[in-house]
Amino acid sequence: MRELKLDIHSRHRCRIDIGRGSLKGCGRLFRQAGTLKRVVIITDSNVGPLYGDALMQEIADAGLQADIITFPAGEEHKNLQTAAGIYRQLGSLYADRSTAIAALGGGVVGDLAGFASATYLRGLPLIQVPTSLLAQVDSSIGGKTAVNHDRLKNQVGAFHQPVLILSDSATLDSLPDSEYINGMAEVIKSAAIGDAGLFSLLENNSAEVAGRQPELVDEVIFRSARVKVAVVSADEKDTAARQLLNFGHTIGHAIETCSGFSFSHGQAIAIGMVKAARLSCSLGLLGLPDFQRLKNLIETFGLPAELPGIDPARLIEAMRHDKKISDGKLKFVLLRQPGEALVSGDVDFSDIEKVLAAGDE
Repeated sequence: MRELKLDIHSRHRCRIDIGRGSLKGCGRLFRQAGTLKRVVIITDSNVGPLYGDALMQEIADAGLQADIITFPAGEEHKNLQTAAGIYRQLGSLYADRSTAIAALGGGVVGDLAGFASATYLRGLPLIQVPTSLLAQVDSSIGGKTAVNHDRLKNQVGAFHQPVLILSDSATLDSLPDSEYINGMAEVIKSAAIGDAGLFSLLENNSAEVAGRQPELVDEVIFRSARVKVAVVSADEKDTAARQLLNFGHTIGHAIETCSGFSFSHGQAIAIGMVKAARLSCSLGLLGLPDFQRLKNLIETFGLPAELPGIDPARLIEAMRHDKKISDGKLKFVLLRQPGEALVSGDVDFSDIEKVLAAGDE
């Protein structure tokens, strides 16, 4: 078991436990996470049947009351309507401020349960129990919570830091291959922006990582999480350094939106990273050999590198709604080399559209 601490300017500390089997005996960590009497697990219809009962038993064994709320699985349910249903169920359970919310599931569950936790009674303690690779390396860390609204991804949300994150890599055993590879996009992103050694590890051990070799998986999760912890600790509210975490996401979120979410988050972000790296090349920041390394790594893990059949003008229009626009200017993440990225406020939408319209061969 390995542990990280996320400190937000000494105002908030979150313990992150990473390792195979970390859910066993986790009730004691729940008790240590605050003055709690009850934990309400929020999960979806895919994950709940797999791990809900076991987690409820761990909580009960620690002397806490345990309840569970389940909503239908899928990105299409990450909305205000589902959140309203969760509020009603929390009300029927008489949840109060001695009640913690435990988000058990992948990125959709973490975002939605986190949003409910942030907004119900103006904020309940949040515990993240991520069960997908994407959630363990990225979305469970850092306190961003949100729901989709009006066909725009994560349009309504709040910052709400968890008090505890439990990443048990054994839960990845139940992931379909497509979902595991989906999470690899965020692993590659973490390596690209902040850990050249992790980038090389992925290049040199791609078959073993893709095959879920336990020790390597734990190392990948830990190093990816460490990149995010370092960035979030320096910039909780996404005003400066934290924007590095959006590498590939400006274009990727537009692809998700314009495709009606028919592309998974990982697939969209993978394409977004390739296009952002290509733009970095055209601006003279990234060498072509390093561009090719990134593109090859993405394709090695079975992620797409080519833009789907969406009009670049539609993607640009979606990007104009991006949360990273300030005073009409887009903050865009570019790459200098694997392990080093920067945020630029000088990227023009016309430059992005040219890259989107061009191939990468």
